[in-house]
Amino acid sequence: MILFLDTEFTSLEQRYPSLISLALVKEDGDFFYTELPPSSYMHRASPWVQENVLPHLWGGSYRMLMPDLAANVTAWIEAIQDEVKIVTDSPDYDFDLMLKPLLDPWPSNLARSPAIFDSYAMGTDHQPWLSNVIDGYHTEELPVHHALHDAQALRAGYIAALDRGWKPRF
Repeated sequence: MILFLDTEFTSLEQRYPSLISLALVKEDGDFFYTELPPSSYMHRASPWVQENVLPHLWGGSYRMLMPDLAANVTAWIEAIQDEVKIVTDSPDYDFDLMLKPLLDPWPSNLARSPAIFDSYAMGTDHQPWLSNVIDGYHTEELPVHHALHDAQALRAGYIAALDRGWKPRF
């Protein structure tokens, strides 16, 4: 099973940014999405994040404290019957800095390293096409810089690439 991962966090310029939201999307479209309460990140959110990320958050029942988030995401992954591989377009941030520290204990069905899938995954000849598929997923109702919508866009690009005959190497 592949899980498409995306996160939103306080800044690319911070050495250790704070997590704002996290999404994992299964190949079949089922998903895990959560946000942290603003009190855990607002003081660190860059002006760019305040303008481009925070307005898209859902709040309400999607918010949970860090210990609950860690327990829930681990349990959600462990409930998957298959071996799981994370696919992301930003492994250093989304996987290493954001998801990996949450998974303690590590889910026994989860690979220890992610696979990268981005607009260059199919090679430079297909880069504009794949970039258009991923970017074209977003609408006013499905805005970019929302962890769930970005993970769903990554999934849409992956499915379109498979339909076009691309063979993943992971």
